[in-house]
Amino acid sequence: MQFSVKRQLTVALQNQPGRMAEISQIIATNGLNIEALCVVDNVEQGVIRLLVDEPARCKELLVENGFYVVEAEVLAIHLSDRRGKLAVVTKALATAQINIDYAYATVDHPKANTLLVMKVSSVRLAEKVLRKLDNQ
Repeated sequence: MQFSVKRQLTVALQNQPGRMAEISQIIATNGLNIEALCVVDNVEQGVIRLLVDEPARCKELLVENGFYVVEAEVLAIHLSDRRGKLAVVTKALATAQINIDYAYATVDHPKANTLLVMKVSSVRLAEKVLRKLDNQ
């Protein structure tokens, strides 16, 4: 299992047509690449979480264009698409008393690797747990 710590950008914005298009256009026009994306909505506002290939540059561009952007460290875990793999990882984190604040994932097609992105209470401790789990 491969994993890394990534800088995630969270953008709060008005929940209205065209806002995500505006963000994705800024990113594309400046030659940046979106590696993972999560969109959450509620009545008052939307939240877009992004992993991009150049987070500092992306944040700078979005802020320059009037968006409110927050950075956070998250784990990006490449899991094999096998039954029970998520259960093994989450149980190991729970045993170490690491809380999962939120997570999102994608799989391209059956049997492909899944990219699981997690915001956890202690990234450093989670790294140790995952290294130990990977060596088992």
